[in-house]
Amino acid sequence: MPRKAKKKQYFTQLTENAIIRHNKENRPYMRERIYNDHIRFAFEKLAENIIHTFKFYYFDVQTADVKHEVISFMITRLGKYKQGKGKAFSYFSVVVKNWLICHNNNNYKKMK
Repeated sequence: MPRKAKKKQYFTQLTENAIIRHNKENRPYMRERIYNDHIRFAFEKLAENIIHTFKFYYFDVQTADVKHEVISFMITRLGKYKQGKGKAFSYFSVVVKNWLICHNNNNYKKMK
């Protein structure tokens, strides 16, 4: 008997396709619509999961504010994702993790 999925996946192939469509779209209102309808939830969940999984807690602000900063950072990197150079999930996971490591380490040094 096949195994049942334990949790609903939040970053699927549909999300990746939406990112590709977003990057190809020239009309700002359509880019915003694609983001809000297909990408936003995945970015929010990815940011939340990375913060908690890797315990990035050395920040001067609340975790919710850090999450918003991470999402803003991912939005600035949306256009840098290139189709065919790996999965979007992997790209954004690595980029966010590296960004958080840098900021977390700097804040940790300030707290000492």
